[in-house]
Amino acid sequence: MALLRAPVKPLMVIVGVLSSVLVPAVVFPTLAVDPAPPPLNPPLVGFSFSPASLTNGSDPDLALAELLRTLQPDLVRLPVYWSTVAPTATTLDYTEVDGLIKTVQAHNAQKGSRRTDVVLVVGARNLVYPEVHLPAWLDTKNVHKLETLLKTTGYRRYLDTTFRRYASLPMLRAWQVENEPLDNASVNQVTSGALPASMVRSEVDLLRSIDLVHEVVVTTFNSSHVTLDLRAASPLGWLYAHLPGAKPAGHPSQALTVGDTLGLDLYVVTQATPLQTTSPSTRIAWKEESLDYWQSQASKHGRALWVTELQASPWFGTSGFTVSDLLSSALAYRGHGVSVYLLWGVEDWLNSPDWMQAGITSIKLLRSGR
Repeated sequence: MALLRAPVKPLMVIVGVLSSVLVPAVVFPTLAVDPAPPPLNPPLVGFSFSPASLTNGSDPDLALAELLRTLQPDLVRLPVYWSTVAPTATTLDYTEVDGLIKTVQAHNAQKGSRRTDVVLVVGARNLVYPEVHLPAWLDTKNVHKLETLLKTTGYRRYLDTTFRRYASLPMLRAWQVENEPLDNASVNQVTSGALPASMVRSEVDLLRSIDLVHEVVVTTFNSSHVTLDLRAASPLGWLYAHLPGAKPAGHPSQALTVGDTLGLDLYVVTQATPLQTTSPSTRIAWKEESLDYWQSQASKHGRALWVTELQASPWFGTSGFTVSDLLSSALAYRGHGVSVYLLWGVEDWLNSPDWMQAGITSIKLLRSGR
């Protein structure tokens, strides 16, 4: 007796034919994400240093040398300012940056010194006020968007030359492309300093075409409380921005998709944080909660988490952040899956033994984990 067979549907025939053809997997990209690197344990702890933060005509190399000798950091984050290395539209001069690097090299060569590596920050968006650093010769007349000024051969030359110059530096730990590039900042007539994510990605792509070895950090800040971050990431994020009350801040969800590592900048006492409503200790606790959330989000996207700016000095023009707040921050933020902590404002410690001692203690606390 012949077996009855169900009719073969046309779709099944098509699928069968397609499955018999060998097609490279890359033709059909998936949403798979590479596993995140395990958090460094112990974490690396260091600080940011900018010659622009020094006062009274202090020598940058001597100031950095003193901080290295006293604090013994694992990392120091150094800016490569376009405004400094491009004295004219057609020349580049890396004397200042090279001097700082030589200072770190000299520190490493001293017997008993803890080895210090560097993170180089490259871009017009860079460390310290006014956040946007443009060469004096650049014509900004009637230009309000920073992205317009950066679509030039001169800026591309600065990026390309800088990446190539330092890619093989033995003590280079990582690159940072721009500083808080997705967040707004302004200088003079440039009132829109936020860069499109696509532009930052193109700079990261340029870097990776030159250097595939070192990780790329992209930084931002986040809201005062993680609840606001969750609102911003929700489908109704656009609505929350127009409702009364506290607003979400920063762009951590977008920043963690651009580079290899998400860098969060944590400040608890600024001109925008009135202390009459919420104390520094409460804000520190809120930031601690946000670290757990953003570490989990970074991990889901295959990224590491750094604290790229840990407030370690009073915000310029304000008071209310104390030595005790620095120590409390170190105790609260240590652990949480953070691989790197970089303290912000250490240049001010050079004139304050109390802050310097608190900094030494904070670094030890952050290294110790939980």
